[in-house]
Amino acid sequence: MVDDLSVSLLLKRHAELEALYDDGNNGNFLSGWQCENPWVASIHDGVKAERGTIDAGKYVYLEDDLNLRERFVAFHLNIDGVAPEALLFGEGSTSLLFSLCAWLRERGIEEVFYIPPLYFTLHYALRLLGFQARPVAAKHAFEEGFTVNLPPKRCVLLFSDPVWYAGMSLHRDFVMRIDSWQRRTQSLVIVDGSFQYMNWCGLQMESTALLTSRSTVRIICPTKALAAHGYRFAYAVAPADLGPEITSVYSRVYGSASADSLAFGRFAATAMGLGDITRSLMSFVKDRHTRLRQNRRIDAPWCPDSGYFVFERVLAPIDSKSAMMDGSYFDQPRYKDHRRINLLSPSISRLE
Repeated sequence: MVDDLSVSLLLKRHAELEALYDDGNNGNFLSGWQCENPWVASIHDGVKAERGTIDAGKYVYLEDDLNLRERFVAFHLNIDGVAPEALLFGEGSTSLLFSLCAWLRERGIEEVFYIPPLYFTLHYALRLLGFQARPVAAKHAFEEGFTVNLPPKRCVLLFSDPVWYAGMSLHRDFVMRIDSWQRRTQSLVIVDGSFQYMNWCGLQMESTALLTSRSTVRIICPTKALAAHGYRFAYAVAPADLGPEITSVYSRVYGSASADSLAFGRFAATAMGLGDITRSLMSFVKDRHTRLRQNRRIDAPWCPDSGYFVFERVLAPIDSKSAMMDGSYFDQPRYKDHRRINLLSPSISRLE
């Protein structure tokens, strides 16, 4: 199981990595966070067109923009077949994750349960705010022998879908097991779905959209789905009665948004609904992954299905001084010879 010492190591490793490679443009190493998107110019043009309709002389509150809300409601109705009860908007997944943790703490909740792995900033928020965070699984969802020990009581459960660092979505039958448990215990489920709607087989409904809407919060990050990280925008699908509470916490911590974030959000809702950019990106990523495996540059015992990160053995000769993120960055003590690879990294040519 993931213990407090392991989480301390995880946070320490990320802090050291960001100090070395910066949390900005220098994150372009093979395991890093920077991406090269061949379709980014069309995104900039679309955002620019939306930007011209927004008054930058006034404070921008994303939740007050009816146009933004209507576009994302239409997106979810079309893809998931379910209209969100409430939509909460923020400038990036990190701000929403922190706001959700602050909201839980404000409600007097001190203990949460989670299915590893969690994104490191969520671990940081939970620790900073004094939560007791208890893992309910010893392995990650894509590993053979994965099981969970769900609490037999009402509680808060956190998990990520997909397991982003390995590009692996949760199986629908497992999500339905969560749904059954959630209904039985009336528990609140918070899904970090920042890498959702990035399936390699094309745009399709996410399994976690089937979780009971009255007690599920699901974070989605269009800047990741479109690989346009210079913009800051994410949102959460939430129960109707909780939406105003969480939005209030967010506003008190982060204040208003930028006009560019609103412009990107409007564009992203339409672009994600059409699916052309994400479909092209994921086809590009899938083809690159297939080629690297066929050429024996990388290898793993599983088949990724989403996003642009994979977790594989690097068979190609790589400079020993190069930074590669192993499992210690992701609550993953197994597969010690595997590393995270960003298939859109500016450094990907070193594998080809």
